[in-house]
Amino acid sequence: MGKESFITRFPWEQEDSNTLLIKLAFINIRREIEAALRPLGMTPQQSQSLHLLAMKPGAMNADMEKLLYIDKSSVTSIINGMVKRGWVVRREHDQDARMKRIFLTDQGLEMHQLSTRAVQQAKDKSNQLLTKEETAALQVLLRKIIKAYE
Repeated sequence: MGKESFITRFPWEQEDSNTLLIKLAFINIRREIEAALRPLGMTPQQSQSLHLLAMKPGAMNADMEKLLYIDKSSVTSIINGMVKRGWVVRREHDQDARMKRIFLTDQGLEMHQLSTRAVQQAKDKSNQLLTKEETAALQVLLRKIIKAYE
């Protein structure tokens, strides 16, 4: 697909750069995921948090900051919102009562399952465009770019 097929919004978008193409792909996929989660009353950040807590029950705020690449105040805000909705609970840490561990409730587990299906459907749109070979090649190239910035 050539650059002429993209709607140009800014002069620098005339460039056919990898970073621009990655950004545009990210933005479009993110919009699709947001639209899929909207009927559930959920944000992508909440969906990611539920997924993390399903994989790592009892995670702490610091774990979420590191694994979700978000700052401390964002984690607190996300968790507070999910506590109010009844999706998660905070419990005291076994060795340090000042620290809180976060667990999914039954409702949180249900929301995690619903959001996982919604996000997968949104992702399938892009996954179905590529052959297995193209997907493998793209993943190798993207990992190479990511490694350059780590």
